[in-house]
Amino acid sequence: GASDVVGRLQPEPKPLGKQLWAGVVDSVGGATLAAALAQTRYRGAVASPGVAGGGELATSVYPFILRGVRLLGVDQTMPYDLEGYPDDPQRWDGWRAERQRMWALLSESLGDDAIGAVHAGTIGLAQLPEYAPKIIGGEVAGRLLVDVKA
Repeated sequence: GASDVVGRLQPEPKPLGKQLWAGVVDSVGGATLAAALAQTRYRGAVASPGVAGGGELATSVYPFILRGVRLLGVDQTMPYDLEGYPDDPQRWDGWRAERQRMWALLSESLGDDAIGAVHAGTIGLAQLPEYAPKIIGGEVAGRLLVDVKA
């Protein structure tokens, strides 16, 4: 499991930085993802489930070819009805069951203190325009829950 929750990473001035991480889950993307890749240890892995900080990835191939770092995309959508995706219902049922098992494991192993460490607060849908610049500017640490009914 994770031993630390790390804030925003600073961009690396060189293609390879100091090897700090065996594994990374980065939901920010952009420059933070590039820094995580440059700082990942030999044969480490970086999972990318989000792009809160931007969808661009300005990096080099060096973490991949010199350290064997793996970049793993995390499917957040399960778009079962889009062209190009498998249309086999049994496959989708299997993937859905796998996700449900993962969420169950997380709920069993993460206590309220772990959730509290990353929960920055709850805002209403109408507050998004106010919070968007703060999020993009790095002024919000953690996750904001958006209550669409508020």
